[in-house]
Amino acid sequence: MKKYLSKLSRTQRIIILFAVLSLGFIYYFSKGALPIQKDAVTVKVQKTDEGETVIQIHDKNSKEIAKDFSLTMTEEEILDAIHKMSHQKIIADKKWGAIPLTNERINRLLDVVNENQSNYKNTDVYYSILKRWAKGDFSRVDEDHNEIWDLQEGTVGKAKRIASAKEERDFIEENFKVKQ
Repeated sequence: MKKYLSKLSRTQRIIILFAVLSLGFIYYFSKGALPIQKDAVTVKVQKTDEGETVIQIHDKNSKEIAKDFSLTMTEEEILDAIHKMSHQKIIADKKWGAIPLTNERINRLLDVVNENQSNYKNTDVYYSILKRWAKGDFSRVDEDHNEIWDLQEGTVGKAKRIASAKEERDFIEENFKVKQ
């Protein structure tokens, strides 16, 4: 890379720098964050009566959810949101993107689907997944991921299984900024 840059004139290097900075600003102002910024979340680990470990996360930016998940979301955006939220709870060879899987986001997506049910081709699929998740039932989250993945015509990253509590916690710590 240094060899390439050293062959460029000073003007060309300034133009490249300006272009990169401009793209960064455009991305920041369109998405509200840079890709290297992580969502701030709190993590709560509980045991069920059956002794199963349940991890719940709460987003520090819950006020932004309505902005991030507007009532005018396209079907592709719904698919993408559910897909990225499921990554927290599944194991796959490849995972691209992560959105904190919170009750607030699940409920907001239910509102969005309800608002657009006549516009979406797969409303029943979204309701089925989100209503189950809203009840805290993630017993088939790997199948949910793969159903969404199939609708997106995925070729890499099919869910192999549901993550253990430790694997889920590791994913959360790797992808989100955990606050105490």
